Amino acid sequence: MFVLLAYGAPWVLLWPAIQLSADLSDPAGNPGAYIATVAMMFTPGLAALLVAVTLQRRRGKAILVELGLTGFFTRRGWRFALAGIAGAAVLISGSWGLGMLFGWVQLDPEHSVAKELIVRVTGEQPPMPMALLALLQLLNLPIGIAITAIAATGEEVGWRSWLLPKLLPLGTGWALCVSGAIWGLWHAPAILLGLNYEERNALGIIMMMIGCVGAGVLIGWLRLASGSLLPCVLAHAALNSFASYQSVLFPPFDDRLVGPLAITGWVVMALLIAACVLRATRLRQRRGSQLGSPEVRNTELSQ
Repeated sequence: MFVLLAYGAPWVLLWPAIQLSADLSDPAGNPGAYIATVAMMFTPGLAALLVAVTLQRRRGKAILVELGLTGFFTRRGWRFALAGIAGAAVLISGSWGLGMLFGWVQLDPEHSVAKELIVRVTGEQPPMPMALLALLQLLNLPIGIAITAIAATGEEVGWRSWLLPKLLPLGTGWALCVSGAIWGLWHAPAILLGLNYEERNALGIIMMMIGCVGAGVLIGWLRLASGSLLPCVLAHAALNSFASYQSVLFPPFDDRLVGPLAITGWVVMALLIAACVLRATRLRQRRGSQLGSPEVRNTELSQ
């Protein structure tokens, strides 16, 4: 029921734009489709709320517990939230760096997508050099993350706070991957409108699913490791905010090759996941060796 509700609402919201062949890569020319896409981000959380109230019959504080909204602001949550924001920055910058290394994209603010959009909308050149505008936008990123976090909460309540725990009986690895795949397929109507890729077809949907499995593993790990939804929300918001920054830095490029959810991003995500697995393995080994010592063993028994 949760999946049906979460999947159905975006198709209802975006179907008029799909019928009109709107283009999400041009938000200035398609404001209605863009607003519908933002509204779409709240649908997983609303689906989880409806299921919790109607089918699970949660009431009062039990609703907040079911949606993972208790213990939101904790010291551990903030610590992992900072790690999530840093991870998003590494993913974004790493994907761009690999793109420039392979010659798939060139750093050139004066011929960037944002400058083309400014000239087309206003009919005039930007009032300042694009490099300076990029610097000002970089300084405003914290504000952008805070604003984007509102809509990101709508998604994270559904995917990482409600769905992920329900899938844990499959095993942690499978739960993270399956929830990420469901998250990726949920983007299908937006992909058909040009979100993230020019491939407005099954290939674009499959690419989105691959990217969301990788991102879902990383964001889901933050949820399981911290016990808080806050790191997921801020990591998701940071990922969206940092990704939008590329329009100020680069001329048009092949978005199948470069970007956090494109091929270069997949490589960086694989490295980040490997680093998380390695860290978890070392922690388990360290704890195992500590529990193997007589002093720690006696302490554990006494407690």
